[in-house]
Amino acid sequence: MAIGILIKRVTKHGVDAKVLLPLIIELRSLAVRQSGYISGETFFNLDRPEECVVIGRWTSLKHWQQFKKNPLRSELIEKIEKHLDEKAEYNFYGIGLW
Repeated sequence: MAIGILIKRVTKHGVDAKVLLPLIIELRSLAVRQSGYISGETFFNLDRPEECVVIGRWTSLKHWQQFKKNPLRSELIEKIEKHLDEKAEYNFYGIGLW
């Protein structure tokens, strides 16, 4: 079953979340080369510029977990976290009919 991963990130006060965009693009280009990746989208909150949400779609939770262990991903996440006010929030959803 395909899954959707909703990742919410909030940057430090006064920092526009769009500062994360180059790093998110790098993450996505890395994900595209991973087995099981389907697609991803990034949304920036119009009412709260410090907040962005990424929705990633994977063929299975197992594929996502493999990607999560990728050392290059870990390096990019460290760079992203330097801009964050709080830890990123991850939520996992099944896609389609059960």
